[in-house]
Amino acid sequence: MASSRSARKAFIQSDLFTFYIGEEKKPFIVHSKAVAATSEHFRAMINGDMVEAKTRSAEILDMEPSDFARFLEYAYRRNYTIPSWKLDETIPGQPKNDTPAVVPSPPPPEEVIEHVPPNELPSPPPEPEPPVPNDPSTIPSTLRPLKKSTKSKRNKMAFRLAFQSQKFFLSGPDSTMIENFRPEGNSAPEQDFVPVFLAHARLYTFAEMRLVYPLRNLVLHKLYKTLMCFQLYNHRVGDIVELARYAYDHGADRSKDGTLDALRQMVVDYIACEVDTIGKHADFIRLMEDGGEFVSDFWNIVSRFTA
Repeated sequence: MASSRSARKAFIQSDLFTFYIGEEKKPFIVHSKAVAATSEHFRAMINGDMVEAKTRSAEILDMEPSDFARFLEYAYRRNYTIPSWKLDETIPGQPKNDTPAVVPSPPPPEEVIEHVPPNELPSPPPEPEPPVPNDPSTIPSTLRPLKKSTKSKRNKMAFRLAFQSQKFFLSGPDSTMIENFRPEGNSAPEQDFVPVFLAHARLYTFAEMRLVYPLRNLVLHKLYKTLMCFQLYNHRVGDIVELARYAYDHGADRSKDGTLDALRQMVVDYIACEVDTIGKHADFIRLMEDGGEFVSDFWNIVSRFTA
């Protein structure tokens, strides 16, 4: 606790640095040490030999001011807040000024450990070899070979359980604050979650590009928890599709060894888990028709259900 107070004291006693953000170059005047402490990228920018260090200013034109404000919130307190959902007034029969009910509180937080993506589908337990009697009707049903559809259901169930058990490595003096994070859920189909999902996703992209890896992991943790409490109404499938479009339009492509960007992996895994609902939706069909890496990543997962 004392070291945390010392760090904050050093932050507010450091000299000022100005960031000009977005196309309108909105100025943000910050304490230099607060931002420099977030990554090697910003440490070099603020304290190195770059021109920004000499002028004590920098421009980031490919970012919205609201997203940069969330980054600064993280720089000072190692956490960030996101916008709330907005009211979707296009749904017939919904009163425009009616406030939806508040979603019940999510379950208590779980222990946070290192993130292990479900890249490999857990195999179902091997079936025992049935005896070969003269009369096949005497074979117990539990010992008969599984039908292909039953195997597919078991494979899908194993994948879903693996996805639902994911956790992310988060450490530091403010880990208690992070572990107590309660995502905002939805309780009605008119609650549009696109602003929520994309605020997380844009901050992830920023953190990945600027090497702010603890923030990147924090975003993954918060987005994952939000997806886990998201009720997938038919009208809200488009919210997930918008998140997928952003991840595949802005996220990093596969690495040379085939590893997916973590945001893309999370999104495509979620869609695969909910394919029975999402796969029938017109927005998802249009996403598939657009082609690109999403299609091959998605098929790589769902094809294992029927293996």
